[in-house]
Amino acid sequence: MTDHAADRLEIFPVRGIGEVRPGDDLAALIAEHAPPVQDGDVVVVTSKAVSKAEGRLLLLDVEDEEAREAARQAAVDAEAVREVARRGTLRIVETRHGLVLAAAGVDVSNLRRTEIALLPVDPDLSAQLLREGIRERLGVDVGVVISDSMGRPWRTGITDTAIGVSGLSAVTDPRGRSDAYGNVLAVTQVAVADEIAAAADLVKGKLSGIPVAVVRGLARDGKLDDDGMGSRSLLRAPQDDMFRLGTAEAIAVGREDVGGATEPPPPLHADAVEVITALRADDDVQAALRQAYLGFLAARPDATWRSCAAGHLTASAVVLDPERRAVLLTLHPRVRRWVQLGGHCEPGDRTLLGAAAREAREESGIGSLSLDPTPLDLDVHPITCSLGVPTRHFDVRFLAVAAAGAEPTRSDESLDLRWFDWDALPVGVSPELPRLVQAARSRLGP
Repeated sequence: MTDHAADRLEIFPVRGIGEVRPGDDLAALIAEHAPPVQDGDVVVVTSKAVSKAEGRLLLLDVEDEEAREAARQAAVDAEAVREVARRGTLRIVETRHGLVLAAAGVDVSNLRRTEIALLPVDPDLSAQLLREGIRERLGVDVGVVISDSMGRPWRTGITDTAIGVSGLSAVTDPRGRSDAYGNVLAVTQVAVADEIAAAADLVKGKLSGIPVAVVRGLARDGKLDDDGMGSRSLLRAPQDDMFRLGTAEAIAVGREDVGGATEPPPPLHADAVEVITALRADDDVQAALRQAYLGFLAARPDATWRSCAAGHLTASAVVLDPERRAVLLTLHPRVRRWVQLGGHCEPGDRTLLGAAAREAREESGIGSLSLDPTPLDLDVHPITCSLGVPTRHFDVRFLAVAAAGAEPTRSDESLDLRWFDWDALPVGVSPELPRLVQAARSRLGP
């Protein structure tokens, strides 16, 4: 087959099969309940039904959620050959079949509370046996696709895909042919078996209790094109996989490859990731900065320490007076400009908010400051700081309000320290300071 387009497709749900249990003859159940099946039809069966019939179930002694989750995680370990990515308890792994799936396809949906389902041992063989069983009972030659739900990079939601195939080509390859405009197709291959699985799921679904569907209209003269490769052609070769690891995992491997592995990140690092991930971006610039910060944190476990020469996170605070009409600014000795209070994170800091509060208290001499835990914004700027070499400060800026009667005291880290009416900022402020003060005013409201 060089093109997969059909003139017309029909999709029929197979109703009445009911719950499949270990030892059931699934081919006989399909033959009994399916609408009249023709040569060239494709029978699509959920992997869960196949797993149940083949006894691919783990049985627990009690209905205990904690025990069930522990058993599920152990099953994922047993079924996986490689971890692709991990986010909390969610693991994307490669199975011994070569499939890349969440939790290795180990599933607890549509099962009794004491059961956990594993994928079929050999989905292509399962598909072949079902095909032969249907032919024996109904005298028709069909294709069989065993489907399983799968998430997709860049897209929200799951869709059914083919993990087992028999009797049809899983992928069509029109490369080398020309389209209607004379363009030669160079890379186009179509995962037809996946499209069939997804189409069939429109009449099945996880909540419908219908595990089988029949897709009609793909055959030509009653025959399906079959390259005999089963589902193998759907698996991308490792050398062609541009996304073989998750982002964090790829960065970790790259860091180890260049000898850059470090000790585990400190608690401050984890807090920075959490705070910046949750930060709402009100414009495209802040949205881009947020992603840049998160990428830098993922690449550098030492990103919060000033020793990180590539750049490091700092924390600052826009300190307003109790009447909320003036802002406290320091004349920075290195940059020779009026800036908000702030500086480097220190080993004792466990949160960015705590680092900003400590810096503001040290540089202002004001012991009582009320800080908003949500940062005002993010800013990256080049600087030669106390590290002594050109670097970058990934500054996270917070809002602070001084207590009534607070009197600032200049520290040794400042050339000058003064309150300025926020409508009359001094000459020589840092370029971004007026916008930052306006953000603080907006945060306070009218």
